[in-house]
Amino acid sequence: MNALMREVAPLRWHRGWVVLGVLLMVAVAAIALLPATRHLTAMALALPAGDKLLHMLAFAALMGWWGNLYHRPRPRLGVAAACLLFGLLIELAQWPHNPEDASVWDLAADALGLALGALLLRTPMAGVLVRIEHWLGLQQTHG
Repeated sequence: MNALMREVAPLRWHRGWVVLGVLLMVAVAAIALLPATRHLTAMALALPAGDKLLHMLAFAALMGWWGNLYHRPRPRLGVAAACLLFGLLIELAQWPHNPEDASVWDLAADALGLALGALLLRTPMAGVLVRIEHWLGLQQTHG
């Protein structure tokens, strides 16, 4: 266990953070699947590989979020696997309606985003939710 994992205090509002994480995943799925959200992604899609960049950023954010909730290596590996499965399910859901939107390269971008998120969790970003709780007065100070 590295020093960062030992520093991070348990979250007092864990269930609330889980609910917000699920809502974040619902938002990612909605943006990926609902035709009404096309205008949200139009600017990024105008960039070269903008769609892949969106995938990477979304899945880095998901890994960062869930990695802040689960600090040990085995649960984090489970988080990464679950997020990758989530990405696969999104691609499969796109296939019947818009086959050109479903792509193995999108899934690869998701995996790269998860790796980026995992790398960022080796920095002080691993304790962002703890710091938010402390700032909100939900964490007790020790010392």
